[in-house]
Amino acid sequence: MHLLSSGRASKVYALSDNLVLRRCSWNPEPEARLMAHLRDQGYPVPEVFRIDGTDMTMERLHGPTLAEGMTSGRVAPLAAAAIMLDLLERLHQISAPDWLPGESRGLNLNGRKVLHLDLHPENIIETPAGPAVIDWTNAAAGDPAVDRAVSWAILAELDPAALPLDPAPLLDALARDLPATALDTALRFREADTNITTAEHARARALAAHLIP
Repeated sequence: MHLLSSGRASKVYALSDNLVLRRCSWNPEPEARLMAHLRDQGYPVPEVFRIDGTDMTMERLHGPTLAEGMTSGRVAPLAAAAIMLDLLERLHQISAPDWLPGESRGLNLNGRKVLHLDLHPENIIETPAGPAVIDWTNAAAGDPAVDRAVSWAILAELDPAALPLDPAPLLDALARDLPATALDTALRFREADTNITTAEHARARALAAHLIP
């Protein structure tokens, strides 16, 4: 199998031109169930074909990530913001099924819409059919503002000196009219992730200080 990508807790291998295998360190069945629900609602996610223990076989999406498009200069930050906001808005029109938990990492997410809770440019694939969203591991039910705030926090954690472009336009677009309560919940949600460093948390908190009265 050819390794396509590797994250902090999973690896994705190419099985063929049409299939990938995602090897996880957790049970992917709840994620696959939600992805099937979202596909039924017309939301752009890959189709899941099989679960075998911690392995999930699913549709292989072809195209660059939105992050790659931004890095190459093909997609401007404001255009990327429009793509992300559209995907979030479309997702938040979908009511969460009864079985999707409304709490995560010890936090009540205060709503019953489907939240991705990890939607950032590396989890968006620009396919010939349009942008599609991957990696639904963190999904839960909650307030849509929290989901947008989590996307903002993920980008705010990044070291701007290490980025090939200025993230400010994207951050500004995501932060527009965010309730302080949603931003606070998002920051605490991110800080409950042991994979995130103290420096990353500090960067997000510093930028959030300019948004929270």
